[in-house]
Amino acid sequence: MTQTSKNILLVSGSGQNVGKTSFICRMITQYTNRQPVAIKITPHFHHPSDGLRPVIVTDNYRIFQETDPNTTKDSSRFLQAGAKLVFYIQTTDAFLKEAFMLTSRQIAPDQPVIIESAALRKFITPGLYLFIQKKYEEVKPSALEMQKLADATVFSDGECFSIQPERIIFDQTWKIKHDDNA
Repeated sequence: MTQTSKNILLVSGSGQNVGKTSFICRMITQYTNRQPVAIKITPHFHHPSDGLRPVIVTDNYRIFQETDPNTTKDSSRFLQAGAKLVFYIQTTDAFLKEAFMLTSRQIAPDQPVIIESAALRKFITPGLYLFIQKKYEEVKPSALEMQKLADATVFSDGECFSIQPERIIFDQTWKIKHDDNA
Protein backbone atom coordinates (compact mmCIF):
# COMPACT_ATOMS: atom_id res chain seq x y z
CA MET A 1 0.00 0.00 0.00
CA THR A 2 1.30 3.45 -0.87
CA GLN A 3 1.13 6.56 1.27
CA THR A 4 -0.67 9.55 -0.28
CA SER A 5 1.27 12.81 -0.10
CA LYS A 6 -0.70 15.63 -1.74
CA ASN A 7 2.05 18.21 -1.09
CA ILE A 8 4.54 16.28 -3.25
CA LEU A 9 5.25 16.87 -6.91
CA LEU A 10 7.24 13.86 -8.12
CA VAL A 11 9.32 14.12 -11.29
CA SER A 12 11.14 11.33 -13.09
CA GLY A 13 12.14 10.75 -16.68
CA SER A 14 13.10 8.50 -19.53
CA GLY A 15 16.81 8.90 -18.80
CA GLN A 16 19.57 11.41 -18.18
CA ASN A 17 19.63 14.87 -19.76
CA VAL A 18 15.91 14.97 -20.57
CA GLY A 19 15.29 18.22 -18.65
CA LYS A 20 14.16 17.00 -15.20
CA THR A 21 16.38 19.41 -13.27
CA SER A 22 15.54 22.37 -15.54
CA PHE A 23 11.82 21.65 -15.10
CA ILE A 24 12.15 21.37 -11.32
CA CYS A 25 14.17 24.60 -11.09
CA ARG A 26 11.46 26.48 -12.98
CA MET A 27 8.85 25.02 -10.59
CA ILE A 28 10.87 26.11 -7.56
CA THR A 29 11.33 29.62 -8.96
CA GLN A 30 7.61 30.17 -9.30
CA TYR A 31 6.94 29.02 -5.73
CA THR A 32 9.75 30.69 -3.75
CA ASN A 33 7.13 32.62 -1.74
CA ARG A 34 5.79 29.24 -0.51
CA GLN A 35 9.29 28.12 0.59
CA PRO A 36 9.40 24.86 -1.36
CA VAL A 37 11.59 21.94 -0.38
CA ALA A 38 13.44 20.01 -3.09
CA ILE A 39 14.76 16.47 -2.82
CA LYS A 40 16.97 14.57 -5.23
CA ILE A 41 17.09 10.81 -4.75
CA THR A 42 19.66 8.59 -6.44
CA PRO A 43 20.57 4.90 -6.19
CA HIS A 44 24.23 5.78 -6.77
CA PHE A 45 26.59 6.21 -3.85
CA HIS A 46 29.26 8.85 -4.48
CA HIS A 47 31.70 10.55 -2.17
CA PRO A 48 29.83 13.63 -0.91
CA SER A 49 31.00 16.89 -2.40
CA ASP A 50 31.58 20.11 -0.51
CA GLY A 51 28.32 21.64 0.56
CA LEU A 52 26.58 18.37 1.37
CA ARG A 53 26.03 18.38 5.13
CA PRO A 54 25.34 14.87 6.50
CA VAL A 55 21.94 14.54 8.16
CA ILE A 56 21.86 10.73 8.56
CA VAL A 57 24.51 8.38 7.21
CA THR A 58 24.20 4.60 7.50
CA ASP A 59 25.53 1.63 5.54
CA ASN A 60 22.19 1.51 3.68
CA TYR A 61 21.50 5.15 2.85
CA ARG A 62 22.88 8.64 3.14
CA ILE A 63 20.79 11.75 3.64
CA PHE A 64 22.46 15.10 3.10
CA GLN A 65 21.30 18.69 3.19
CA GLU A 66 22.70 20.78 0.34
CA THR A 67 24.23 24.01 1.63
CA ASP A 68 26.25 25.23 -1.37
CA PRO A 69 24.29 27.11 -4.05
CA ASN A 70 27.42 27.80 -6.08
CA THR A 71 28.02 24.58 -8.02
CA THR A 72 26.49 22.95 -11.08
CA LYS A 73 25.17 19.94 -9.12
CA ASP A 74 21.42 19.41 -9.39
CA SER A 75 20.98 19.92 -5.64
CA SER A 76 22.88 23.24 -5.83
CA ARG A 77 20.75 24.32 -8.76
CA PHE A 78 17.64 23.72 -6.62
CA LEU A 79 19.05 26.13 -4.01
CA GLN A 80 19.92 28.65 -6.73
CA ALA A 81 16.31 28.48 -7.94
CA GLY A 82 15.04 29.41 -4.47
CA ALA A 83 14.27 26.21 -2.56
CA LYS A 84 14.14 26.78 1.19
CA LEU A 85 15.72 23.38 1.89
CA VAL A 86 17.33 20.83 -0.41
CA PHE A 87 17.99 17.23 0.53
CA TYR A 88 20.11 14.76 -1.42
CA ILE A 89 19.44 11.10 -0.68
CA GLN A 90 21.65 8.23 -1.80
CA THR A 91 19.92 4.88 -1.26
CA THR A 92 19.11 1.55 -2.80
CA ASP A 93 15.45 0.77 -3.48
CA ALA A 94 15.44 -1.61 -0.50
CA PHE A 95 15.97 1.32 1.91
CA LEU A 96 14.33 4.12 -0.06
CA LYS A 97 11.12 4.19 1.97
CA GLU A 98 13.01 4.35 5.28
CA ALA A 99 15.35 7.10 4.05
CA PHE A 100 12.45 9.10 2.62
CA MET A 101 10.37 8.80 5.81
CA LEU A 102 13.29 10.10 7.89
CA THR A 103 13.75 13.03 5.53
CA SER A 104 10.04 13.88 5.38
CA ARG A 105 9.98 14.36 9.17
CA GLN A 106 11.98 17.55 8.62
CA ILE A 107 9.33 19.04 6.30
CA ALA A 108 6.08 20.74 7.31
CA PRO A 109 3.08 18.70 6.10
CA ASP A 110 1.61 21.62 4.14
CA GLN A 111 4.90 22.74 2.57
CA PRO A 112 5.23 22.16 -1.19
CA VAL A 113 7.82 19.48 -1.94
CA ILE A 114 9.34 18.74 -5.35
CA ILE A 115 11.20 15.45 -5.68
CA GLU A 116 13.31 14.00 -8.47
CA SER A 117 13.04 10.23 -8.21
CA ALA A 118 11.51 7.38 -10.17
CA ALA A 119 11.61 4.65 -7.55
CA LEU A 120 9.81 6.69 -4.86
CA ARG A 121 6.54 6.29 -6.80
CA LYS A 122 6.51 2.65 -5.69
CA PHE A 123 6.03 3.82 -2.07
CA ILE A 124 4.02 7.05 -2.28
CA THR A 125 1.16 8.47 -4.29
CA PRO A 126 2.12 12.11 -4.83
CA GLY A 127 -0.25 14.98 -5.48
CA LEU A 128 1.12 14.93 -9.05
CA TYR A 129 3.60 12.66 -10.80
CA LEU A 130 5.19 13.90 -14.03
CA PHE A 131 7.31 11.79 -16.37
CA ILE A 132 9.67 13.80 -18.58
CA GLN A 133 10.61 12.30 -21.92
CA LYS A 134 12.86 13.67 -24.62
CA LYS A 135 10.94 14.36 -27.83
CA TYR A 136 11.23 11.57 -30.39
CA GLU A 137 13.19 9.33 -28.04
CA GLU A 138 12.25 5.79 -27.09
CA VAL A 139 11.61 5.14 -23.41
CA LYS A 140 13.94 2.50 -22.03
CA PRO A 141 12.08 -0.60 -20.79
CA SER A 142 12.97 0.04 -17.14
CA ALA A 143 11.34 3.50 -17.34
CA LEU A 144 8.17 2.32 -19.11
CA GLU A 145 6.75 0.97 -15.83
CA MET A 146 7.16 4.37 -14.20
CA GLN A 147 5.74 6.23 -17.21
CA LYS A 148 2.54 4.16 -16.91
CA LEU A 149 2.10 5.42 -13.32
CA ALA A 150 2.56 9.08 -14.26
CA ASP A 151 -0.33 11.54 -14.23
CA ALA A 152 1.14 13.14 -17.35
CA THR A 153 4.11 12.79 -19.71
CA VAL A 154 5.96 16.02 -20.42
CA PHE A 155 7.86 16.03 -23.69
CA SER A 156 11.09 18.00 -23.63
CA ASP A 157 14.04 19.08 -25.69
CA GLY A 158 15.92 19.75 -22.44
CA GLU A 159 14.76 23.37 -22.06
CA CYS A 160 11.26 23.64 -23.62
CA PHE A 161 8.40 21.50 -22.34
CA SER A 162 5.05 20.33 -23.75
CA ILE A 163 3.48 21.21 -20.40
CA GLN A 164 4.97 24.48 -19.22
CA PRO A 165 6.01 24.53 -15.54
CA GLU A 166 3.83 27.63 -15.11
CA ARG A 167 0.77 25.41 -15.70
CA ILE A 168 1.57 23.32 -12.62
CA ILE A 169 -0.13 24.83 -9.60
CA PHE A 170 0.02 24.15 -5.89
CA ASP A 171 -3.00 24.80 -3.69
CA GLN A 172 -2.86 22.22 -0.88
CA THR A 173 -2.10 19.72 -3.67
CA TRP A 174 -0.33 19.79 -7.04
CA LYS A 175 -2.43 20.04 -10.23
CA ILE A 176 -2.06 20.83 -13.90
CA LYS A 177 -3.97 23.97 -14.78
CA HIS A 178 -5.95 23.11 -17.91
CA ASP A 179 -7.75 26.44 -18.34
CA ASP A 180 -8.31 29.71 -16.51
CA ASN A 181 -10.99 28.11 -14.33
CA ALA A 182 -8.80 25.29 -12.98
